[in-house]
Amino acid sequence: MKRILHIQFSMKSAGSAAWRLHEAFSGLQGFSSEVLSLHKGEEERPGLYYLPKLAVYKAKLNNKIHNSLVKYNKNKYALFSYPILGTDISDHECVKRADVIYVHWVQMGFMTLNGLKSLINTDKEIIFFMHDMWYITGGCHNSFDCIGYQIDCLNCPILDRNKIISAKQLALKTSIFNQNNVSFISPSRWLLNCAKRSIATQNRPIFYIPNYFKSKIFVPQDKVQSKLKLDIDPGKKVIAFGAVNVYSAFKGFEYLQKALNYLPEIFPNNDIQILIFGSGSENEMKGRFPYKVKSLGYLDSEEKLALAYGASDLFVIPSLADNQPTMVIESLSCGIPVVGFETGGIPDMIDHKSNGYLAKSKDILDLAEGIKFCLEKNLQGFLLEKFEPEYLMSLHKELLNEMLCN
Repeated sequence: MKRILHIQFSMKSAGSAAWRLHEAFSGLQGFSSEVLSLHKGEEERPGLYYLPKLAVYKAKLNNKIHNSLVKYNKNKYALFSYPILGTDISDHECVKRADVIYVHWVQMGFMTLNGLKSLINTDKEIIFFMHDMWYITGGCHNSFDCIGYQIDCLNCPILDRNKIISAKQLALKTSIFNQNNVSFISPSRWLLNCAKRSIATQNRPIFYIPNYFKSKIFVPQDKVQSKLKLDIDPGKKVIAFGAVNVYSAFKGFEYLQKALNYLPEIFPNNDIQILIFGSGSENEMKGRFPYKVKSLGYLDSEEKLALAYGASDLFVIPSLADNQPTMVIESLSCGIPVVGFETGGIPDMIDHKSNGYLAKSKDILDLAEGIKFCLEKNLQGFLLEKFEPEYLMSLHKELLNEMLCN
């Protein structure tokens, strides 16, 4: 029996990806799986363990110290993490039981680099599952156009002061990760290539395995009924956009706004409605688009998300940087085509003009053309074969069998 442990920050965001992978391993013959999380979810689940309240307190204190020490423009650069306080979990019972440890997203005061070093020093097989760029940079979670992580991060464009923080952190990662029991998984080819060029990870094995996704909820639904449930005219063509933070630095909302304002020039159709979920109220959206806008706010369940996709004719993701956005997989699983820029891991999921449309990065005219194409062709979304759950688990099994046999 091969014993797997997944370490995660919470059940949200990257934690959902970790939990799905845990469930997949739990159903495989010859494998057992557990999850260790810092923050508690809303319900107790078999195989899910939490750290004590002291660890949560340390994380909150870390974040306060971090905010006072690390100054930068969060609206422009999104997240930068420099762990100061955290919890050493190397002696935790879950860690002791494990043969292989998948380390997912563990920032925001969960683990420090020294904590990761202690985990590596257990001599367990450690696999860092990269949900963003943090493991390969001096602290940013997305470097945008900066390639400092390939050299030394000495001239970090994000930090207003204490720029040495990024350089020291990158150097420490390079030292810590340079161990024979350390490997990395990237869910996108884009991040795989970035990791191969980072001085922190270029000498370690790096594998491309997309996030595991299997759901009974995200499936094609009756479009008319879905629209009626959301009080949308079934005769309307619905263009959807969603993000936890609509105005995030790398979600590209301004490009969507410009593309949709240009759309009437090439696609004069008045039967279009915009559907937005995440942050951003209808009042905030007034006057931004030439079409009626309906905002659903933050959707706190998969059922509500699936209904939103089901009521849509098209999902647009104008991200300027993204690893393997779950919303693309969810949308395609629901049979909804996706239009997005050729950035990050989005090209891995979209077969151009087949299950969606790939627009040139930051090209609002091409983004509008993609929206027009999908609506005119009544394009249907579907998952590509390389994202099929059984195939993805075969890759994990092959990787672990090789690790544990050596």
